[in-house]
Amino acid sequence: MHNNGHITVFLSLTLLCIVSLMCGLLESARTAGTRWYLKIAADSAMDSVFSRYHREAWDKYRIFLLEDKSGNDLEQKWKEYIAPYMEHSGWYGVDIEDANVLYRDLITSAGGKYMKQEILDYMKYGIFDHIPDEAGAVTMLADLKEAAAVKDLSRSYGEHTKEAVRLEHVIEEINNSLEKQKYIWIEANSCLSNYDGQEFMRKAVELEKETDRIPSLVKSYENIADELYVQLQLTKSKRTEAMDQLSNPIQITLNSDTDWYDSYVRQDGERRKEVEALAEEAINIKNIIERSKDRALEVGQIIDEWESSSDDDDDDGPDLSELWGSVRDIWCKIHISLLSYTNGVKDPQKEKILEKVESLVGNGLMSLVLPEGTQISKGQLDLNSFPSLIYSEEQGEIDGLTDRILFEEYCGRFLTSFLSEEDKAVKYELEYLIGGMNSDEKNFSQAVTDVLAIREGLNLVHILMDQEKRKEAEALAGVITGVTGTAPLTGLVAFFVMSIWAMGEAIMDVRRLLQGEKVAFIKSRDNWRLSLQGLLDSGSSGSFKGEGSDNNGISYTGYLKLLLFLFHSTRQYYRLMDVIQMNLRTTDTEFRMTHCVYGAEIQGKGRGQHFFFGVLEPVYAIEVRTEKAY
Repeated sequence: MHNNGHITVFLSLTLLCIVSLMCGLLESARTAGTRWYLKIAADSAMDSVFSRYHREAWDKYRIFLLEDKSGNDLEQKWKEYIAPYMEHSGWYGVDIEDANVLYRDLITSAGGKYMKQEILDYMKYGIFDHIPDEAGAVTMLADLKEAAAVKDLSRSYGEHTKEAVRLEHVIEEINNSLEKQKYIWIEANSCLSNYDGQEFMRKAVELEKETDRIPSLVKSYENIADELYVQLQLTKSKRTEAMDQLSNPIQITLNSDTDWYDSYVRQDGERRKEVEALAEEAINIKNIIERSKDRALEVGQIIDEWESSSDDDDDDGPDLSELWGSVRDIWCKIHISLLSYTNGVKDPQKEKILEKVESLVGNGLMSLVLPEGTQISKGQLDLNSFPSLIYSEEQGEIDGLTDRILFEEYCGRFLTSFLSEEDKAVKYELEYLIGGMNSDEKNFSQAVTDVLAIREGLNLVHILMDQEKRKEAEALAGVITGVTGTAPLTGLVAFFVMSIWAMGEAIMDVRRLLQGEKVAFIKSRDNWRLSLQGLLDSGSSGSFKGEGSDNNGISYTGYLKLLLFLFHSTRQYYRLMDVIQMNLRTTDTEFRMTHCVYGAEIQGKGRGQHFFFGVLEPVYAIEVRTEKAY
């Protein structure tokens, strides 16, 4: 009978093993479920935290910004949102005791990368009209770069033309001085024939003074010629570097037009020998003048002594012909050379009008392009707290064309500009993206200047490729220089005429844009508005009138977007954040873009409770990570 209990023991041990295994499996499943429950709870809490995005930023700009003013709002809010999950964890028996932010990506971080992503995420759902595809963007970008290169070269060569004209004016002064010397010399010689020593001396002094001008004029000529040569070499280097941005027809035309500058310098090298010889000749003339004056004084003294010592009845007197003839012998040794080269500016009035147009653009552009009665906004921007203060040129990457197109389209939709009707303290937001300065007036001026530069370059490209306009420019250059046919100076002036003509048309283009009209991107004969005579008339009056809109043209806002398309986009992302912050601070003065979170990761630490096998250690450490980004 004592052996009957072994079955009961065996079954008890077996049952104990089975129950232990089942409890172990249940605890393992419950623990795994706890971790999944905690992960879901953490992600849900993170979603709830990020659902607290700035409503006004979304309503006005369609971007998500999560404010974290104190720097620890994320942890606090996340713990608040996950707390209900912990309270009702039930079977899982888990609790979060602490939370740490592992990383926090601010909207201002990473060189504007996150701001860009926000914009692209919104814009990919947009519906666009007349937006270029990438192939069209490549063509437009090439046209813009070509226009910019042509404009820069034309400005440089225009300065060289003005230097050449200054050189011609010096030549004119030298020629006038030589002619005046010749005239004085003849008059003095006539005085000697009439035995008028007193008048001769006066003329000799006058000739001496005029001769003294020659060395300084020669020096001025040399300085201008040397500077022209040096600057021309620099521009030639610039032209070589810019060739990659120019199409083949423009390269050929531009090389042909600017080769006249080299021809002019070579021709000037021959003329320079004559000019420099005048300085030495002036020294010789002055020496002869001094000898003539000394001899004239001696002759005068001889005559005076004769008259004082002679009797009244004595009819014999000095031989005046012989005495003054000795002076004439010295005087006739003076040789006054005339330059074989004459100055090439025969109509300086027209040349001055062209220069006046350029000076008007440099000093009074706003008065030329602003519609009558228009007032420029006086808005001031406080740059001290702007996100762009943390921008550096090295930050960010160069965006692809499609991304840049979407960005400029976004800015055109959400930012105001000169033509916007919204009444704001700071109105020119698009212009600020371009200028980045502290006032509406400065930003507007910079934007208008940049638009003018685009139009000027594109207009000059059109003139260079239009044979009829080229002939008109060459004809006017011929009138200014007085040279019929082709000559180096005429070629220089013709290129200058074309440059100023393009500038005059650009002034009218910008004026029309600011009136709310459209201007064609690429000009043709049909939509070209300014004649050469009109250019001269406008230059004389200092007033340019432009009206009428071009079919399929681009508006003022469109040209601002083209400027954004040209510039480095990272800087513009930060300036866009400046504008957003400035406007949102009108209702919340403590708002800062540098407080706004784009994405974050949080690590939660807590404890779980064992339901089985937890007699010795009923709780265990548990942690969870969750991340979220807009």
